Amino acid sequence: MDSARDKNGKTESEFLRDYDVTKYFRPSVTVDAVLYCKTSAGIKLLMIERGGHPFLGLYAFPGGFVESDEPCETAAARELEEETGIKNVKLRQLITASTPGRDPRWRNITVVFCGEVSGEITATAGDDAAKAKWFDITRKDGVLDFKSADGERFTCKLDIVRDDGKTDLNGTTIAERGKIAFDHAKIISYLFDMVS
Repeated sequence: MDSARDKNGKTESEFLRDYDVTKYFRPSVTVDAVLYCKTSAGIKLLMIERGGHPFLGLYAFPGGFVESDEPCETAAARELEEETGIKNVKLRQLITASTPGRDPRWRNITVVFCGEVSGEITATAGDDAAKAKWFDITRKDGVLDFKSADGERFTCKLDIVRDDGKTDLNGTTIAERGKIAFDHAKIISYLFDMVS
């Protein structure tokens, strides 16, 4: 195979030797782990309170940056365990969120994984999570209503755009953030579309 030459007369080995990785823009890749269970009114979802910037004190999915030597699936399971103490949950890919501006730090593309569980699993905040807790969430007319067992309650409002019946992450906008970090409210709306 290495004897084949491209239009510039280079073999694959020569092409790779001369390849300039800085020639193209390189966004960061993150993962998020969404644990949920269905309820009669909506879904119950595990969230962490962010212990650092950006979005300090707001709620997000357990997640973080993919290490250089791991696939996204491994990163999602690692981040879930580091931030909540939960392990051995089967996760499957839900969606990739890539809307520019979704993360104020840099152009971060996240691969979102989800796992349906039969009920609340005990979560203990760790790593950069200040808290880890479950929220009962309902959705009506673009409003997500969050309520935890300890009485915390807030809403988030979305202007939802649909594509083939599902929340379009690129077209949907967050009208009122409430206490949800990043674009996670849009991902929650997408999850509702997938599980209902």
